[in-house]
Amino acid sequence: MIFLKILICLIFGILSFYLRVLDLTGAISAIGIGLTIVLTQGFGWFFLLFIFLVAGAFVTRYGHDFKKRRLLERKSRKASNVIANGIIPAFIALSSFYLKSDLSIPFVASISVALSDTMASEIGVFSDKAYMITNFKKVSPGTNGAISFLGEIACIIGALIISISAYFLVKINIYQVFLCVLLGFLGCHIDSFLGATFQGKGKGAINSSDAILNNSDVNLISISIVALIAFVITIL
Repeated sequence: MIFLKILICLIFGILSFYLRVLDLTGAISAIGIGLTIVLTQGFGWFFLLFIFLVAGAFVTRYGHDFKKRRLLERKSRKASNVIANGIIPAFIALSSFYLKSDLSIPFVASISVALSDTMASEIGVFSDKAYMITNFKKVSPGTNGAISFLGEIACIIGALIISISAYFLVKINIYQVFLCVLLGFLGCHIDSFLGATFQGKGKGAINSSDAILNNSDVNLISISIVALIAFVITIL
């Protein structure tokens, strides 16, 4: 069984690289994160991560030509992107294993944030109107910290995809599904707020020249905040 888990993770990483979803460093990082999760928590938790990668890759590639015209072209995700989105879920899986404690809610919530934010960013750029989350002034779609109606819908769909999948894969209950959707939605907007405040004002840029935090920093912080909130809720 251990050999099978390792083999699946290797295939997972190789395909990600071959399909240019991840670059080489990103694929290696994904294999490491995948191994940590599948060896400590099994296939249910691992496949939730897999769903995030597949859904995230799909929305990233969707409308590629349009995005290339409107935004700076986005290359395959590298190690920093993978670590920013995957290190917290991997840490939670490892902690749950060694502490022998059920940390499924923080785990699901962290991935819910990751997909919610990815979908909001990649789909929201198709909106004609976007507004800065900090002051609701109209800005160009793709501006760091911008939100839009289309992006909000995509945000909710991303959180729903992960949370409903977790109902079957991780065996969370209906109340916990709604909780993880809410936390995913919250985390996405924390990400937008941090992007507006610290990531610079570049249109279509992943990292602007005036940025204090880069895109990976913002992702990591927002996921960490929501994972902590979920942990507190879990122990109450």
